Amino acid sequence: FYGKSIDQYADQNFDAVAKQINIWAQVDPHGRDPTNDYLCPGFAVYRSTSDTIQLVQKWGNLTRHGEHLQRNQKPFNELIWRPERYNIPKSEAKSLPINLFANGIVYFENMTDVERKDVVIAHNNCISGVEKKVQRFKNFNLWSLSE
Repeated sequence: FYGKSIDQYADQNFDAVAKQINIWAQVDPHGRDPTNDYLCPGFAVYRSTSDTIQLVQKWGNLTRHGEHLQRNQKPFNELIWRPERYNIPKSEAKSLPINLFANGIVYFENMTDVERKDVVIAHNNCISGVEKKVQRFKNFNLWSLSE
């Protein structure tokens, strides 16, 4: 889900994880914010709490209107790390373990074959275009759909 659609599900009270952490997200491979993890909402797990609901509703609004139109990473991270700017409560957010939930740069460019065997989900990001993504999956024997 992205900010422009996840807020439609926010009030349906579904929990994806337990404990006190509200949001688990993948670390952005470019590490753009040196003071915090820069989280990638392209692969994230959300816990249905009132704080998370407020965050995703605000996030949905930001990605549909104004300066953040059609972009989701920057407003997502602003809401996570600077919620006071948007008058919402601080949500507890943590990074998913990169060795188990690898982003495109880590999985396809940096990991060895042995390291890739432990990965639970490889996020095929950091590449543009459906054809390129499909081909990259095929190159790593991760594509099983017949054409």
